[in-house]
Amino acid sequence: MDAEAWKKRYQREKSARKAAERIAEEKTREIFFRNQELTKLAASLEEAVKQRTRELEKQNFSLEEHRDKLKNQRRMLQSTNQALEEKAIELEKISRYKSEFLANVSHELRTPLNSTIILARLILDNSEGNLSADELHSLSIIYNNANELLEIIEDILDMSRVQAGELSIHMEDVSIHELCQTLEEQFRPLADEKSLAFTIDVDTDLGEWINTDRKRLKQILKNLLSNACKFTPEKGRVALRIFRDVWNPDTDYTSECLSFAVSDSGIGIPADKQQTIFQMFKQADGTTSRQYGGTGLGLAICRKLSDLMDARLTLVSEEDQGATFTLSLPPGSLLPDTADHNPSSKDNDFFLNTVEPDSDEAFNFDEQTVLLVDDDLRNSFALSQLLQKHGLKVLLSENGRQALELMETERHIDLVVLDLMMPTMDGFAMLEQLRSQVEYRMLPVIMLTASSSAEDEKRCRLAGADDYLSKPVEVPELLNCLHRWL
Repeated sequence: MDAEAWKKRYQREKSARKAAERIAEEKTREIFFRNQELTKLAASLEEAVKQRTRELEKQNFSLEEHRDKLKNQRRMLQSTNQALEEKAIELEKISRYKSEFLANVSHELRTPLNSTIILARLILDNSEGNLSADELHSLSIIYNNANELLEIIEDILDMSRVQAGELSIHMEDVSIHELCQTLEEQFRPLADEKSLAFTIDVDTDLGEWINTDRKRLKQILKNLLSNACKFTPEKGRVALRIFRDVWNPDTDYTSECLSFAVSDSGIGIPADKQQTIFQMFKQADGTTSRQYGGTGLGLAICRKLSDLMDARLTLVSEEDQGATFTLSLPPGSLLPDTADHNPSSKDNDFFLNTVEPDSDEAFNFDEQTVLLVDDDLRNSFALSQLLQKHGLKVLLSENGRQALELMETERHIDLVVLDLMMPTMDGFAMLEQLRSQVEYRMLPVIMLTASSSAEDEKRCRLAGADDYLSKPVEVPELLNCLHRWL
């Protein structure tokens, strides 16, 4: 190779080396810049991670705070629940004590009322004709006052039962005619006494029978009529109207119902008091009870009973313009005349068909022997007087044990009238012992007790009592009951 060739070769290699150095320098520069970018990116990512970490730490702290709050709230909730449970137990005890107290008060009031009402009724009969008009009037006041006191006791017990959810409804077929006759007989004398124009109107297009709770319907109507007579001045007007009405008149789903409207021309009720009067112990104003009397329970019970019957009780009134209370029974209460009707409830195990006499004079017994077991001497005296007057022989015992000892010698006993709450041996224990002996299993036993508890009645009937009457008992009711079993 000549010099010229070596020179060209040298120049090519030199150019190649410079190109390689330039490329290497460019690559180095590129790598440098890339490294700088990566460094910035790493720093940015590191800052983002730190920021995120701080946010997570803040959220964790917030969650921990929230968790602590939840723990505190849960502890407070547990504490509140425990307090509520303790309060519920305490209220249950108070409710039980109240029920026991009312039952005891009822027993203590009913027991003397029983003898008072029976003796007053016996003397009012004036069978020997030796009482003057003034004496008979005084006796009628005693008799009526005793019955008013009984109504107050019944109102208080009913309200207690309603609040405890112990009041039930017994549906049966009720004759409108008999219902009106009963109300007419009860309120006509009261209206005449105040010279009130008292009317009962039944629309002519109504049938004879309705299906409802007879006792509760009468109780509501008696309360409304009693209030109407009480708050209407002399020579005023009191009226009961029974008519077909519209159920839910303010809605698109109307139907036919039966309504009882009690209206009067009395003192009326101001608009701002028309809801208050349906609350317990409330009357239109404080002076009402002082001027007209009353416990303020009657209308509250009427509203509660109408709710239980799925009925509606409404009021339209203006002050000094009288008032109209309307009880509307739910659709279906009015029955067709073509159907068979039975006034006794088939669902009520305790209901017995009775034949009501025109008066207690219709009962004349044939010297059957009745064993009367009662620890209250006043009741024993009153009842023995009544039963002997109607031709019965009476044996007396003060408690169950004494009665069982007497029955070992007196074998000719036709019926036992048995009190429930007595010392030494109560009526329930005596009843159990009687039914455990073959010879007394068919002996009629009528419980006559101051307890009006449905639970006591069920317990006695399951133990073998043939009937159950509450003191104070109406004389015709007692005689009718005795007549069924003798």
